[in-house]
Parts: sequence; structure tokens; C-alpha cells
Amino acid sequence: MNNSNLTLILTQTTLSPEGKATKMSRRFNQIKGSATTQELLSFAKVIEALTGEHYDTIETVKTEQIG
Repeated sequence: MNNSNLTLILTQTTLSPEGKATKMSRRFNQIKGSATTQELLSFAKVIEALTGEHYDTIETVKTEQIG
């Protein structure tokens, strides 16, 4: 039986006082594999509300164990 895992990556870009762009990411592993795009976006909005951060990029990575 194959095991699938879904990872959600939330990335924000901030500028330092010197004007240098810095990326910071939060990763959430083992998300429900059948989650819809709308559910993932809603989850990201909840995390934004809790942390006060704003994410520029929301990505998903799906991995599958085959052996």
C-alpha cells in the first residue's frame, strides 16, 4: 500500500532596513492528502491571523512512499 503525505509551505518575503529581501517559510507536514485547494487556503488564512504574518507564496508538496 502506498502512503501519501502532503506538505504545505507558507513563505513570506520581508525587507531588512538595508533593503535586503529575506524569505521565511513555515512548513506543515502530514496534512490530509485529500484536502481541497480551498481548505488549504483557509488553513493558510488561519495561520496568518494567528501569527500576524502575511504569506506571499503558498505551495504544496505531495510525496508518496512507493516501497
